[in-house]
Parts: sequence; C-alpha cells; structure tokens
Amino acid sequence: MSSFTGWRVLVNFLLPPPMLLTFLLVLPFPRNVRKGLLLFTSKVLNFPVLGGIRFVHMALILSGVPLADSGFRTFKSAQEALDHELTPNQRVSVLAKKWREERNFWIAAMAFTLWCLLTVLYAQVGQALRVHDALDRALAELNELKGIEPATPATTKMSNMAGNAASNVAGAASNVAGRLGFGKKKGSGDMPEQCAVGEGGNATEPLETELTPAGPAAGGARRRAVAKA
Repeated sequence: MSSFTGWRVLVNFLLPPPMLLTFLLVLPFPRNVRKGLLLFTSKVLNFPVLGGIRFVHMALILSGVPLADSGFRTFKSAQEALDHELTPNQRVSVLAKKWREERNFWIAAMAFTLWCLLTVLYAQVGQALRVHDALDRALAELNELKGIEPATPATTKMSNMAGNAASNVAGAASNVAGRLGFGKKKGSGDMPEQCAVGEGGNATEPLETELTPAGPAAGGARRRAVAKA
C-alpha cells in the first residue's frame, strides 16, 4: 500500500466515522434515541471483516500503523539540521517535507484516538443505559409492592397544587372562625344544658335562659309569671 493510498483511506474512510459517532453519542438525546444510536454503533464496531476480525480491530490497526510510521518520520526529520548552504528553494522543500510529516502524524493520532475514544464511550454509554433500565424496573416493582401507581409529572404537579389550595382554604377558614369566636370552649355558665320535654322545661328554654340578662334565676321568674297569667 503506497503512502498516497494509505493516507487517502485514513482521511476519507477511517477518520469521519468515529468522529460522527462520538459526536452523536455525547449529545443529550432521549433515552430511546440513544439506544438506537448505541445499536447502530454496535453494528459498526462489531461488523465482521475477515474471519473473527471485527471492523473496530481493523480500524485500530489501520490507524495505528500510520501513527507509528509518521511518528518515527516526524522525529527523524526534526533531528535533521538545515544546511546553511541550501538555496531558498531547497530550504523551502526541506521545511515542506517536515511540515508534511508533522501533519500526517497529527492526522493519524486523531484517527487512532477517536477510534479508542469511541470504543470506550460505547461501553460506558451502554452500561449507563443498562443501569437506568434496571433502576426503572426496581422502582416499578417497589411501587407495585406499595400499591402506588406511577404518576406522570403533570399528575404530580396537579396533586401538589390541589394540596396547597386545600391547605390555604383550611387556614383561611380557621382564621375566620377564630375572629368570630367559634371553636372556643365555653364554661358551665356560658352554655346552659337543654331541658327535656315533660320535666318542667321545653326545647326553647336554653335559648331563653341564655338571652335573659339576669341569668337563669331571672329567666325562671319570668316563666312563672307567664304561667300564672
């Protein structure tokens, strides 16, 4: 494989896929979308190429070999000193060769790093999704044991609003009752007992006794005067 063909394959076919897949996996998509992306990434990484060799293995080899070769060439060219007797054209040619070797090194380093990063990111995202699914199943089983139906966020919000409204109404009612005097415990002199019919009293006796300014004695004298008349 010539140098031109090797770098062309590396730049056009081995560099874009890991860059695109890594970018898609790190985006905050919904869980179902991330599962779909994870499945597609699994198909790409585990695609069989030759026998038991998967595509990710071939990509790491094809990007690792140019990385090692360009790293050696870059180091070798950096150790070479420029001859002061070179003409300007020759000097530009030597510097261009050094620049080309450094460019190839960084392209190969990026491709190899992206494939390694994609492999690790694929494993971590898959593990995180499995943990979230297991947690959801555990919470569903716990709610089922407690007899609690899973509530949607809208239902939970409406329940909280209804509870707050009921608390506000109850507090306002308590304040009004306190100002009007309801709910206070009266003494034996403030709340007269109602007399039973047939025992010298009637059902209106407590009200008449309570409204009489002089108390129970004056009320009884008034009733006796009314009976004599």
